Amino acid sequence: MVDVVGRYFGAYNAHDLDALMGCYCSKPVAVGPGGPAEGRSEVASYHTGTWQAFPDVHVTVLQKVVDGEATAVTAVGTGRHTGPFPLTTGDVLQSTGRYVSVRCCWFFIVQDDLIVNQQVFYDQLELYLQLGLPLSRLGPAT
Repeated sequence: MVDVVGRYFGAYNAHDLDALMGCYCSKPVAVGPGGPAEGRSEVASYHTGTWQAFPDVHVTVLQKVVDGEATAVTAVGTGRHTGPFPLTTGDVLQSTGRYVSVRCCWFFIVQDDLIVNQQVFYDQLELYLQLGLPLSRLGPAT
């Protein structure tokens, strides 16, 4: 039997929104560098936005550690940027055509075999530089 986190990554890599959302509880919370997404429609919108920006995005799981309701996953996300991608500065980066490969970490809370909370962490600077953004565009110097 495949656990819900395994199903999540299978659905994510297949870009199957229905299967992906079937991994979540009725009121999930997902947090990433762009901020929190609360509820099924916001979480679904977050995923579809990522798939629009990187239509061939694929996540390769490197390691998974489970401790009760908590699951931590290290992975590498790869894909080509061909659609609009919202930056944490509030700007939207249009297609660069660049291929990216970024290490990331997910942390899930699972209850009753459904994801209730998910947090994803990745090095935004690494991603932005791979997308060709100059350091001066990443925000004001302090």
